[in-house]
Parts: sequence; structure tokens; C-alpha cells
Amino acid sequence: MTKEQYIRMTGWVRSAVVRLPGGAKALRAPTLVCAAAYLYALLFLMLSRDMRIFRALLVPAVCFGVVTVLRPAIGRTRPYDRFGASPVGPYRSGKGKSMPSRHAASAAAIACAVVYVFPSTWVTAAMLALCALIAALRVLSGQHYISDVAVALAISFSLSALGYLL
Repeated sequence: MTKEQYIRMTGWVRSAVVRLPGGAKALRAPTLVCAAAYLYALLFLMLSRDMRIFRALLVPAVCFGVVTVLRPAIGRTRPYDRFGASPVGPYRSGKGKSMPSRHAASAAAIACAVVYVFPSTWVTAAMLALCALIAALRVLSGQHYISDVAVALAISFSLSALGYLL
């Protein structure tokens, strides 16, 4: 991605976001929906005394931990810091590293956890769509490169497959 591509992409998103209720804060809505679905799944497991709750807690925690450890080890600068242009939304310069995306990794891990708890076609489709939306918004808002979210998704889907299928 070049600086011109970055500015064009974030400019398009910025102009679209101003028409949304809440402006750039509306970009957080998919993340909140994802978190709510996860909390609902955990509550369901807890109230039904289902032992799957341990995997549903552990697998996303492992995914988050692996991604958190990798970020400073890889040390990739965020696109908005590299290009010296502001992302969409109220973000601080120099805040954190870019690779892999924790939002994308968490969305994938949560999507897998919810599908593990409620294994149906429509739940799978809804959670994958939500995960894809969160990953796309991380790129379109200028927070991450496409490779940041691709690596995060690969890590979380791989670790989730291991965690839920073994």
C-alpha cells in the first residue's frame, strides 16, 4: 500500500462515516455485537452448566495471548504512523503495533467459540460475516494492513480448530 492509496481509502471511509449516527464511533458497533454474542454464549454455557465453557474461555484467551506476544516481536508500525496520515476515528499516533491485528484475531476466536456453542449454519454464517466485517473495517479505517488481519485470522482460525476439534 502506498501513502496515496492509504489516504484515498481512509478518505473514502471518513466521508462515508460522517453520515452514520455517532460518526466514527459507529465503526465500533460490529466489535460490540461480536462481544455481546460471545457473552451470550458464555452465559448460556454457564447457566446450563455445560463443561464446554472451559474451552470456550480458554481457546479465545490463547488466541489473544499468542497475538499479543507476536505484536512486539514483529514490531510492524501501523499504517497511519508509517504514512503520517490520520486514520478514521480518534486514534493516537504511535499507539501499539500493527501485526497481527488483535481485533481481527479476537473476532475470529470469538466467532469460532460462538459456533462451537451454537453449531448451526445460520450462526456460522452470521459469525463469519461479522468477523469479516470487523477485519475489513480494521483495514478500511487505516488501523491495519491487509496482511495484519490475514495473519490474525489465520492464527485464530488455526488455534480454534485445534482447540475445539482435539
